[in-house]
Amino acid sequence: MLRHLLFALTACLLLAAILLAGCTNTIRLPAPPADDRAVYLVDFGRHTRLAFELPDGTLIEYGYGEWKWYARMEDHWWRAPAVLLWPTQGTLGRREWPGPQAHARLLQEYDGLTILQLPAAAQRVDALVGRLGRDFSRRSGQVIHNIIYRLDFVPYSRSYWLFNNSNHAVKEWLEELGFEVTGSGIFAEWRQSQEPPTTRRFTPPASRP
Repeated sequence: MLRHLLFALTACLLLAAILLAGCTNTIRLPAPPADDRAVYLVDFGRHTRLAFELPDGTLIEYGYGEWKWYARMEDHWWRAPAVLLWPTQGTLGRREWPGPQAHARLLQEYDGLTILQLPAAAQRVDALVGRLGRDFSRRSGQVIHNIIYRLDFVPYSRSYWLFNNSNHAVKEWLEELGFEVTGSGIFAEWRQSQEPPTTRRFTPPASRP
């Protein structure tokens, strides 16, 4: 009975989110930077990751999720309402694609998925990759390698739930890179717009403890 009630609450919450916010996240590109690097947005259908190009051609892929669900594979159907309805332990996932030609291997392995290649300023990429790397290193003693998702996961201080999921994290990272992103961020539905972004200033968050 309780599980049925939780599923009903989850369905109502999802419906309200759809009606209030819409599904599609639109990315508006800033003016092309002189020293751009490729950032690959990979849409897995339910969650999203970003892969960042480094100067030597290596790609560093990051994703965010719920610790037990993604790192420990405790993805039983009956956990879904609890994972979505209230904050639980988050996780930061990372994978390194050694260069050169790392982008070609990424595109080949993720063939069939929606992938957006976005040009970002090298300085912003280095700053974001550095911050995420520090966040990951702080919990490196608790790393779990997941062969299904092909990521190394560590606990993350950012709590996970419906309104703070992997797509919200990717939306935040894109804004940190200088992109303007509109949309709720609840769902993994992305499109790239050629319309110029509005002028605004984004203050990057501090590294998480």
